[in-house]
Amino acid sequence: MTLLREFMERPLDPGYAAATAARRAGSGSAPTWSRRATTVGLGLLAGLVAVVGVLHLRAPAAELTTVALRDEVEQRQEEVDVLAASVEGVRAQVVTAQDAVLGPAGVELGQRAERLGVLTGSVAVTGPGLRVVVDDAPSADPDASGSPRTDAEADEGRVRDRDLQVVVNALWESGAEAVAVGDQRLTARTAIRGAGEAVLVGYQPLAPPYAVEAVGDPDDLATGFARSAGGRYAALLADYGISVEVDEVDALHLPAAAGVRPETARVLHDGDGS
Repeated sequence: MTLLREFMERPLDPGYAAATAARRAGSGSAPTWSRRATTVGLGLLAGLVAVVGVLHLRAPAAELTTVALRDEVEQRQEEVDVLAASVEGVRAQVVTAQDAVLGPAGVELGQRAERLGVLTGSVAVTGPGLRVVVDDAPSADPDASGSPRTDAEADEGRVRDRDLQVVVNALWESGAEAVAVGDQRLTARTAIRGAGEAVLVGYQPLAPPYAVEAVGDPDDLATGFARSAGGRYAALLADYGISVEVDEVDALHLPAAAGVRPETARVLHDGDGS
């Protein structure tokens, strides 16, 4: 009975009770908060170390991926250039064969086909004209993301697809017979659009400065462009630091458009039509 009474009345050993009382009396609540603060600090430090470690591990991988993608794009572009040169050679062979088949009687038909080729962009053209070079502002960071939430100033100084659209339309309006942007010949179906930070002309990404070349009478093109709404728009781009240089050129060479093919028209055979 004595042992049971002792257990019920004093469940905590007297030595533990005395030590706890002395610790509370001597230091109060400070050690408890100190330990909590130390624990939180160690936790934050461990989290920071973990985040830095992850970033260091991911940075080399991301850089390697970017380099690999850039190399692949450059390789593919070289292949496209080789194929484009091959297409030019085949087109020349087609013209030679066509002239041989038609003979003198087909001179007029050949001239009509050539004029049609110029209008559709399916043949290369050479002649005098106007060159308009549009370039980003010096303050535009080429490595910036271009997001209006993070790089508003850099975004304002960067040439956009809509800027090139206005310039091209103004040149057509001024009497251009053929137009190319960055050696990409424009046709009735060529689109100038933006994809992220890249400007695409006929699905071909271009980099600044952007050279817009138009074949036609240089004086008429220069006068018409300066008086057009597009010319005034181009002049206002200087307010954002974007440079626009307009030069008359004695001889321009505009390549044929790639991928021009009929999708609805068909060749007439004997017995078709009248």
